[in-house]
Amino acid sequence: MTALAVPEGDERLGLRRYLQRLLELDRAAAVRLQANGGVLGVWGGPPLGVWTLRPVALAGPVRVDATVSAQRLLDGLDAGGDVSVPPSVPGLVWAGLLPPRSGWELVAEVPAGVVVDAVRVGVEAFRRRVDPVAPPLRSPEFLESVAADVWERPVVGGAPLRAAHAADLVGLLGPDGEVAAYRSGPWWRIRCAGGSVLGRAGDRPRAGLDLFALTSG
Repeated sequence: MTALAVPEGDERLGLRRYLQRLLELDRAAAVRLQANGGVLGVWGGPPLGVWTLRPVALAGPVRVDATVSAQRLLDGLDAGGDVSVPPSVPGLVWAGLLPPRSGWELVAEVPAGVVVDAVRVGVEAFRRRVDPVAPPLRSPEFLESVAADVWERPVVGGAPLRAAHAADLVGLLGPDGEVAAYRSGPWWRIRCAGGSVLGRAGDRPRAGLDLFALTSG
């Protein structure tokens, strides 16, 4: 059985937080693990129409490509020591449609604090438009319309604000450093201090944006 040598300290704590956040969004969340050397890529598909990527520097090289339960991986982390790769979970479409690894062009870079502020403003904008509406009139269609208007606005390099919101929700976005935006064909990517959020032009969220409009990490 393949084992992951995840070192104690920031790498282990960061991966643990990432998995916890994914599970808060979806109790049945799965992640795709990819490594061919000393860095593990942990892919997630939170329900905002994006892919999230948390890189983890390992204490030793490994070769793995598997889609597994986020909860079982988290349980392995909590047990301490090297982490055995859980059994594969089949049937997840997003895990088989990962963005390209190369061909990315830098298109913009801004201070992370600017992006953090934009997410907070988005949350407040949603609240200001929804709170005055009486609950009987808050139909799913109304909430979806408001949420889409808020979260589809560009935030950096043409990437939608929901990308930054997703980064915040899964713990990849912090107040320090820079947030860089990249393009590769129809794909966009924002790189934060803790990892990346990626998406494709024209893709829509896989679940209601309104469910997460009032949540911010």
